[in-house]
Amino acid sequence: MHIPQGMAYATLASLPPVIGMYSSFFSSTIYMFFGTSRHVSIGVFAVASLMVGSVRLRLLPDPEIITDYINGTRVEYQKPIKSPIDFGHEVTPLMLCSSLAMAVGLIQLCMALLRLSFLTTYMSDALVSGFTTGSALHVLVAQLNKIIGVKLPRHSGPGMLFLMIRDLVLSLPQTNYVTLALSIWGLTFLEIGKKYVNPWVNKRSPVPLPLELILVILTTAFSTILSLKNEYNVKIVDTIPQGLPKPLIPKFDLMRYLLSDAIGLAIICYMFVISLAKLFAKKRKYKIDPNQELYAVGLMSTLSSFFPVFSAGASLSRSSVCEQSGTNTQLYTVFSSSLLLVVIIWIGPLLQPLPMCILACIVIISLKSLFLQCKDLPHLWKISKFDFMTWMVGCFTTISSDVTSGLLISMAFALLTVALREQWYFIKLFFPSSYEKLLSLGENVKLIRFESPLHFINVSSFVDLFDDLLHQMPVDQITKNAIELLVIFKIFFHFYHRIALQ
Repeated sequence: MHIPQGMAYATLASLPPVIGMYSSFFSSTIYMFFGTSRHVSIGVFAVASLMVGSVRLRLLPDPEIITDYINGTRVEYQKPIKSPIDFGHEVTPLMLCSSLAMAVGLIQLCMALLRLSFLTTYMSDALVSGFTTGSALHVLVAQLNKIIGVKLPRHSGPGMLFLMIRDLVLSLPQTNYVTLALSIWGLTFLEIGKKYVNPWVNKRSPVPLPLELILVILTTAFSTILSLKNEYNVKIVDTIPQGLPKPLIPKFDLMRYLLSDAIGLAIICYMFVISLAKLFAKKRKYKIDPNQELYAVGLMSTLSSFFPVFSAGASLSRSSVCEQSGTNTQLYTVFSSSLLLVVIIWIGPLLQPLPMCILACIVIISLKSLFLQCKDLPHLWKISKFDFMTWMVGCFTTISSDVTSGLLISMAFALLTVALREQWYFIKLFFPSSYEKLLSLGENVKLIRFESPLHFINVSSFVDLFDDLLHQMPVDQITKNAIELLVIFKIFFHFYHRIALQ
């Protein structure tokens, strides 16, 4: 799965497909020595790839494609777009992404040294679900132009999704119908395989069919035989260099332009790794070390950045395959990395005729589980309005802005809800049931549950509430002891409030 997904997610990051295989190879190999999870599959994944692509296109925009007609013949040429930042020297996309990976790794290592692994606890399930759903829509729209076979400029910043949709609609008359037919076939193949074929195979074998790899092999052969690029103008992967890449030193002077994006990526990559690590550790009944995982992903990003790579994390689909196939240690990485190495060194050039639309199909099908998270909304509404609002804010801020901004806004809103839950407490007044009446409770006893920690933010409100409830009772029922107790409460909490403020 590393091979087709690596190539597919590299295009999402606006990088050559082979860079995805490099990223998966180096990151998974390094994690094998430092990680504590036995089942997490390390490599490139959709959300991080999209964030990397957003940074790359914002700082190094692709040339604008100009279409014209000469003697009735459609021609295209590129109009260079100047970078919004003067770097002072030539910067290539690979330099930028390697420097971003280095910055991500250094941030993760600093977090590990300061033992800040607990910070991911503030990223609630509702926040992650809403954010990844909004990100999935970005990923989907970014792949649709490859599905219909047209080249469109990628946008960045607020409103980028709507600009991409506008460009996509305007380009519909230019659809390459051979590319569209290949895309429909690829999507159908993967959907039927995942929905019907693999469940049947799983009953007879612990290892599911590698549908993405089978699709890549079939369409590559089909493209080679029919010469789809020359005969039908189908966009293909084209150049895949043979052999391992030469090491390169990240440009540290670029990191000041990448800091905010690197912080978001560092959190997202670690969050995906630790959440999946905890999931499989709980299922298989073993322990992981969250802070060691932070060291592992930090070293993984830092060391791999000396090669042309981009930031990697963990994938649920690949990790599930590893767990179902019976692996019990990270030594399975030796096999997957060896296969990747064989492809990189020898087999890679054979994949050059692979149509790009097939890589888009692989990405789109992988998004299905993210979109299905919308089913959680009715449940969230019933159990917690705060979690429901966190989901909605995470999703729609990500859709209306870019992925990095959406993440930061979502986290800020989630922290705000924590403060609101502390201050806007919930009170429940219990009435004795028929069973409880068997207990010898006095007639004037009220049972109150205060659903919030008691501290300086809400102590005044608690005292006022207690006062109101007490005065709602008839005067003749308020005993001298109750009044004395109220006075004691007020004195105690007033004193506590003063100390807390000091």
